Amino acid sequence: MSFHEYASAVLGQDIEAGAFATTSFVGLGGDSLRALRLVAITQEKLGLRVPVAALLSDTPVAEVFAGAVPAGKPVGGSEPAAEAISHAQRGMWLIERVTGGSPYNLVFTCFVETGTLVPELFERAVARTVARHPGLRTVYRGDTGDVVPEVLESYVPAVEAHSWEGEAGEFEERVRSLAARHGRRPFDLAEAPAYRFLLAQGGTGGRAVVLVAHHMVLDGWSVGLLLNELFARYANLAGGGPETVGEPGVSPRVLLRHQEEARASGEWDRQAEFWTKHLDGVPSVLEVPSDRQRPPIQDAAGARLPIEFGVPAGAAVAERAKALGITPFAFLLGAFGLTLSRWTGTRHLLVGVPLTGRGSTELEELVAVAGNLVPVRIDIAEDAAVATYLRSVHQSLGQSIGAGDLPFEELVTRLGIERTLGCHPLVQVSFGMHDQLVPQRIETSGARLRIEEGHGGGAQFDLSLLIGRAEPSFGGHLEYASAVFGPADAEGFIADFLAAADQLATAGDVAVEEIRCLSTERRALLDGINRTREDFPATSIDALFRETVLRDPDAIAVREHEVQLSYRELAAAASHQARLLREAGVRPGDRVLVGLDRSIAEAVAVLGIVWAGAAYVGVDLAVPIEHSGKIVRSAAPVAALVPTALAERFRQLGIPVVAAWDRSWEMREVVEAPVDPDTTRPAYVAFTSGSTGEPKGVCVPHRAIVRLVHEADYVHLGPEERVLRLSPLAFDASTLELWGALLTGATLEVYPAGLPTPTELGEFLLDNEVTVAWLTAGLFRLVEEFAPDAFAGLRQLLTGGDVVPHEHVARVLRRHPGLVITNGYGPTENTTFTTTYSVTDADDVDGPLPIGTPLPGTRVYVLDARHRLVPPGAVGELYTGGLGLADGYLGDEAETARVFGEFSPDVPERLYRTGDLVRIDTKGRVRYLGRRDDQVKLRGYRVELSAISEALTADERVQDAVVAVSDGDSAEKRLMAAVVPAPGAVFGTADLRDALNGRLPAYMVPTLWALVERIPVTGNGKIDRRALAAVAAPATAAPEPQDDLGPALAMFIEAIGEPAVEITARTDFFTVGGNSMAAIRLVTLAKERTGAILKVRDFLRDPTPEGLGRLLASAS
Repeated sequence: MSFHEYASAVLGQDIEAGAFATTSFVGLGGDSLRALRLVAITQEKLGLRVPVAALLSDTPVAEVFAGAVPAGKPVGGSEPAAEAISHAQRGMWLIERVTGGSPYNLVFTCFVETGTLVPELFERAVARTVARHPGLRTVYRGDTGDVVPEVLESYVPAVEAHSWEGEAGEFEERVRSLAARHGRRPFDLAEAPAYRFLLAQGGTGGRAVVLVAHHMVLDGWSVGLLLNELFARYANLAGGGPETVGEPGVSPRVLLRHQEEARASGEWDRQAEFWTKHLDGVPSVLEVPSDRQRPPIQDAAGARLPIEFGVPAGAAVAERAKALGITPFAFLLGAFGLTLSRWTGTRHLLVGVPLTGRGSTELEELVAVAGNLVPVRIDIAEDAAVATYLRSVHQSLGQSIGAGDLPFEELVTRLGIERTLGCHPLVQVSFGMHDQLVPQRIETSGARLRIEEGHGGGAQFDLSLLIGRAEPSFGGHLEYASAVFGPADAEGFIADFLAAADQLATAGDVAVEEIRCLSTERRALLDGINRTREDFPATSIDALFRETVLRDPDAIAVREHEVQLSYRELAAAASHQARLLREAGVRPGDRVLVGLDRSIAEAVAVLGIVWAGAAYVGVDLAVPIEHSGKIVRSAAPVAALVPTALAERFRQLGIPVVAAWDRSWEMREVVEAPVDPDTTRPAYVAFTSGSTGEPKGVCVPHRAIVRLVHEADYVHLGPEERVLRLSPLAFDASTLELWGALLTGATLEVYPAGLPTPTELGEFLLDNEVTVAWLTAGLFRLVEEFAPDAFAGLRQLLTGGDVVPHEHVARVLRRHPGLVITNGYGPTENTTFTTTYSVTDADDVDGPLPIGTPLPGTRVYVLDARHRLVPPGAVGELYTGGLGLADGYLGDEAETARVFGEFSPDVPERLYRTGDLVRIDTKGRVRYLGRRDDQVKLRGYRVELSAISEALTADERVQDAVVAVSDGDSAEKRLMAAVVPAPGAVFGTADLRDALNGRLPAYMVPTLWALVERIPVTGNGKIDRRALAAVAAPATAAPEPQDDLGPALAMFIEAIGEPAVEITARTDFFTVGGNSMAAIRLVTLAKERTGAILKVRDFLRDPTPEGLGRLLASAS
């Protein structure tokens, strides 16, 4: 036969020779599976080597064949050992041992639609089929620490019979339930061949056969072979045919021989070279976001959800793929990759694609596992046309298939991919077309069967999208790791994938960035989050304060120690303060500096300033004068209210100092006329933390404060509440404390000047019967640890400014039932809070707290790098809009334009870009993920690490420096600096610290230091924070091995095999040469030497001699 004849046979149709000269293989109806078969046939029958990638390209078939080269004779490698297994099986066996379960069970159900199924004949058919195939008689022993296959001489599997009485309509659901139940039952790979047959019979004549098999025994291709042969044998027996076993089936050792020949010929080396170049620059870990936290050790449990395209959508996909000259497989893979990109924000990713691994006609008859996994690189260029993108996916798929002889486990090893226990190496998501492997129907002379794929309750990857033809469209399911994703996450991903497929098929040749992977229904979810109250009083905060005074003038407004003012008295004092300011030349729109400690005087000062129509500027005069001087120069205040001791400093700057309230003031009735209650005029200027060392003044209008506190639904404020006054006026949390109390009739309880200790603060809260308090996340943690009863009198505790330690939240809620704890998030540029999340039950705290939902009058949007909306659940940067937005930065139009404006074509309104990475979870809550750049938040302050590094390298004694943040939550985070001294420079880290203290605010000065020869970095060039922490943090020497660790230490060393470094009690197994196989060997040694039966996963939780010693002691 000629190449063209073989091609026609593979394509399943008679094709005129002329078509091969003008049409590509895909254009003639070919796909990747048929391409692989044609390549194998051509090599075996014609001795020619045809590249798969070329066959799948748009090159005409005849031209591809013309470029074929002689295949050459196979190079004989060493004969596989009897105890050898394939690389794929070894990888599965390792995971089996680590997870302690059987995650890879295939489940297929064959429903008999016509004909009968006699149990006795079926059992005989099973026995003879099993007798023919050695792969169906193999067990896997692992007692020696390694896995050894053993082919049983004879084995007849039992066929479990199940029968029910009842309605015919119930039968199929009962069978599916039976299949799922047995699919979740683990196999003992050493006890018997890991598969089982079930025969189900219904009272009304329903019949079905269920096959459940471990993936070490069968793959999709061999399931198809097995079922076809099994039912052909049954039909033969039912028709009175002979009961012969037939010729022996292909042995799994044939696969091993083919792999050894490929290795010996250098083909593996050539493919490894391709992979090294092809995968360069692609991350080997793809974190698809979800509501659940990934467990430290991969959990094998999984679940599936169905996917249904619908006829019009399926037809559009098929038609568009054909028009582009690509396969539907490649088209849908492209939709999958684009959806993953929209969810993760990455533009370069890997998707695992399973191959049959049957590169010869001989292996096509192998009833055993032969499959291989290849990573397919997907690159998303947003400016590229859709057609260009999809063709690039098709091309990349062809390249990966063409290098698919190198076993995946070998590929991972050669690439030097770091293996972690928490996820699958190199690829964490996969995509497959299952209908090409297992037939949907089988027809014999006496019966017609419909085959359904079930699920064994496991998941090999985080996400696996499995698609097949479901005439006249496509269908399939999404399999997901249930420890990583919940059903709602999976449902959202399916919706976005279907939207991507539909938009790619119907949008024309637009740019990729126009494909949003966002359906109308999912866009409606985003819009629903932002449906908040918009009706706020169009007035100023001083006008609202005067209304509060009129409602209850004799209520206590503010209390400091034993001194208190009623609302009437506070209004009189504020009016007097406004008069003094006007006499000093303050006019509406001016700015007035306030540098007073927390006090009644401070409250009077800010009230008087806004009463006069001016804006207050809080400043901490305790910071270095260089820093506070920058704020004064930028704010250009026309007056100042500061302590008497500092008055002369400001007079020398030409700034009039106005007297602040004291107890000697005479409290007269309000006489000072208020200014026009304009809600748009500036109320205050808050200078941010100065992330670059240059403070930025955020101008906040009155309307933003009204939106924050007027009839707020996230916190209960009113006459019966006592609100803690603690935050520095320069910190925008003070906005909530001051105006949340004074605009609602609550009492402001002023904490004395100075930094509080947890115990002192706790005593204040209790003694003053405070009911509402704001604490930074770090201070909240300290109070919970050292004064846990301090919250006994609170009704609501608000916290934030950094990641809130959720374990402490749970403990507080258990200790104080009825307390409401609110996680408040928001940049100064959107006035204190943008979103909040409240919790009252400790049982609802199952991980890091969300930052919640937007405040009334606030809108939040998650956008990608090109300012387009991302789907719910996807990662993007948080943008916020609404009434809380600041006017911009004082005197800095360029910076204002950079972060405030109409950025998004999807959101035509003025927004502020926060720089924070977030996602919207399945309950519509925003979850904070980190900073977009290297700017971090430390104890409530925003710090740009590069600014500190620049300050360090400006010192002539420093050659290089980096700054990082240590791991931990808000209270534990520390700035760490690694410094490379300049040649010849001699100094101590205290010298550098002192130099920075004079230049930067205290919160920007690192507390942990190290002088190093070079900056510690990880393998991908990023700062190695763990290594930096090890040398920067105060530490004692690692403990020496103790006498009782002798046996554990000896086994630890033996399992690794003479490590090159000294082993101590706390040496990590995987840092001195240990791997998964060595861990299994160690557990085996423990059983042999001590009789202790240990689980690998338990050892992996603390993989040290000390941890092993504890396990041994516990087992004994």
